Amino acid sequence: MKLKKLYKHDNKKQIWRIIPTSNNKLVIEERDNKTKEVFFNCLEIKSGGRIFVDFQLDEKSWIGIETVYNDIIFFHSYGNHEMPAHKSIIAFDIHSKNILWQNDNYVYSFIYDDIIYCYQQRFESRVYYALDHLTGNMIKEIGSDISEILQLREKANEDFGKQNYLFPEYFNPNDLLTEEYQRYLQNIKVNDAIEGDISYLKIDNLLMLNYHQISDAKNYTNIFIAVDLLKNKILLKEILDKNLVNLMPESFFVKDDILFLIVDKTKLLVYQIKE
Repeated sequence: MKLKKLYKHDNKKQIWRIIPTSNNKLVIEERDNKTKEVFFNCLEIKSGGRIFVDFQLDEKSWIGIETVYNDIIFFHSYGNHEMPAHKSIIAFDIHSKNILWQNDNYVYSFIYDDIIYCYQQRFESRVYYALDHLTGNMIKEIGSDISEILQLREKANEDFGKQNYLFPEYFNPNDLLTEEYQRYLQNIKVNDAIEGDISYLKIDNLLMLNYHQISDAKNYTNIFIAVDLLKNKILLKEILDKNLVNLMPESFFVKDDILFLIVDKTKLLVYQIKE
């Protein structure tokens, strides 16, 4: 196995979300810690070519991404600054870089088969609606009976499961050590000064793992390692963050054959996994 570095994205802002699209694009939500403003970027997923960079809507801070679907970004705003519940749906087309439609009366729930399912919060219940994802026009009012919504949401989750996302899992040292990669993880757990869990992801003979080493100063270093198990060779080692007071969750995932790594919370490293 090989790891080919494709590019590094570094806008000097804190990365909040990374969303690979089904059409080979990468949408990144970033925030400036000083101004609290949010910025959105869209890249070609394998080349890093810029489709747009540091895009902002009229609302500069209290806004975020719900999802990306067929090259349309669906944004939300927030109810208020003290209790930031989501409100509004804003559909933004990646290609034209224009807002297709906006509706402030609904709250996004999920999307399935080109239909947005959303709701209005009433005094004691939610009333659900189905909207056309391209126009925002109402297709039907579903009402407050959530049985149909639950069935559709399950289908939407099944669709997401088919999109070839791979996320790390936590290693349990008490499991039976019958696999070579489990012995490798156990050796790291025993020989290195590790605090907390090891998260790992195995693809064929490629083992990727993320863990925290504790220093003499009692702070933590977040480390990522990729190993070719056949050759017993480290392909990549990156310090994802250092001088941490608290343990951080894993900072990597894979979609299709692309590895995404977040470094220092502000840099995105993109690698292609090759045989």
